[in-house]
Amino acid sequence: MINVAVIGTGYIGKVHLDALLQMPGVQVVALADSNLEMAQVYAKRYRIERVTADYRDFLNDGSIHAVHNCTPNHLHYDINLALLRAGKEVLSEKPLALNAAQARELWQTARQHDRLTGIDFCYRYYPAVQEAAARVRAGEIGRVHSVFGAFFQDWLLYETDYNWRFEKRFSGESNTAADIGSHWMDLAQFVANSRIVEVMADLHTIHPVRKRSKGAVLTFAKQVAGQEYEEVPIELDDSGVVMVHFENGIFGTFMINQLAAGRKVTIDLQVFGTQASLAWNHEKPSILWMGQRDKANEVSIESPLLQHPETARYARLPSGHPMGYHDAIYNLFSEFYDALELRQAGKPASPNLPDFGDGYYEMAIVEAIVASHRQKRWAKVEA
Repeated sequence: MINVAVIGTGYIGKVHLDALLQMPGVQVVALADSNLEMAQVYAKRYRIERVTADYRDFLNDGSIHAVHNCTPNHLHYDINLALLRAGKEVLSEKPLALNAAQARELWQTARQHDRLTGIDFCYRYYPAVQEAAARVRAGEIGRVHSVFGAFFQDWLLYETDYNWRFEKRFSGESNTAADIGSHWMDLAQFVANSRIVEVMADLHTIHPVRKRSKGAVLTFAKQVAGQEYEEVPIELDDSGVVMVHFENGIFGTFMINQLAAGRKVTIDLQVFGTQASLAWNHEKPSILWMGQRDKANEVSIESPLLQHPETARYARLPSGHPMGYHDAIYNLFSEFYDALELRQAGKPASPNLPDFGDGYYEMAIVEAIVASHRQKRWAKVEA
């Protein structure tokens, strides 16, 4: 049995708990949150016996093998570093840290201590996305020449929508590019099988001043009528467009926008090759579209019977039963814990998993995006 601790009981912490409690061979034995009362509520709900307000209470507990870091962005670096130095295997939320230098240190520390790491770029774990990547690697669309797409949300549409992600001390130098942009870039690089090496970015702050509630407001929570507000200048982006160059000549563009009314989590990815093209959209996540010039286009539905052998295992339900966001996270976690089980048995493990190296590279891209925007020129990814 692999014993796991979870740090953080916000929105994403509960998502992690829901997935972990379904996994065979894995048990959550400890829960930490600085809000001890909240942690106790969720410890009771999920039947977790050990609960604490300070994650450092279990750093030296050798019975805990892996830890999930589900805290806000500004806490990722310190907690991840402490966990690695304590010998824990770590699965962290993104971004890995607030800047590339911190992220690089985490990646190097993980390698020095030979720790298994993962970062929650979960969207690549939809079966249709895995199938798209397999078709690219098999040469079924020819040589990829361009990639386009977008990530749209609307939860920051109104000037009264405020979140800690707008504050540099919590988010670093970018909000939207680091938050949802990093997810799109991971998808694009994974499917195209190529890294982004250069960017030209135009970031925007549509509401330069927002009204912050004087009461507590949770991420994605509905506003309560009659709240009192204070005006706050906004320093970080809430939208933008980025042109990208990949390492092997692929080019592309993606748009990010958290004020796109009606678009809740719309992720669009289109990959064009010299023989065919592929498209996937998060609003219909079970569908992979394949475009062709000389014959009819194809629409395939995720299926353990019809996908490539190496991707069929991600389609865990019978054909025609659509999988969703929680399933994608479960697939990522399964990859992590299958690898950990092999490592504990002394066997080699080479998971197809986004790790701290990928988290570091994403932060390097984000820094290039910010530099490009400020300098109004192409910027190379320094990593």
